[in-house]
Amino acid sequence: MKVFLDTDVWFSAVATPGLCEALVKQVFETNEVVGSELVWMELSALLVQKLRFSDEELAIARAMFEAVSLTADVAEPAGDNDARLVAAALAAGAELFVTGDRRVLAWKASGALRIVTPRQAWIHLFARDLEH
Repeated sequence: MKVFLDTDVWFSAVATPGLCEALVKQVFETNEVVGSELVWMELSALLVQKLRFSDEELAIARAMFEAVSLTADVAEPAGDNDARLVAAALAAGAELFVTGDRRVLAWKASGALRIVTPRQAWIHLFARDLEH
């Protein structure tokens, strides 16, 4: 399954141990993770501004991010990065768009793309493994 992780999921995975960190690790093991340079641009800015990452720490984070299958950024709508990321996920054929952004979560699924929280993604992707 192709999974697109929103910037806030990446940031949570790097900033604090917990569900997002476990989700990012596990999703790489069993699914194709899709992303775009726009996610990296937003993430790197947050890592520097909020966590005061050094250049060396940023290089380590970039190396982790390079494991994603990059898809082309979508230019429109120019003033709405969230809409651009969802459009990029759609164009890449992602089946899940994982975000904690309430505004984006309120949007309807489009085609085969479902917009879900990290917890919903975990349940959808891995809860069936717990039943066995």
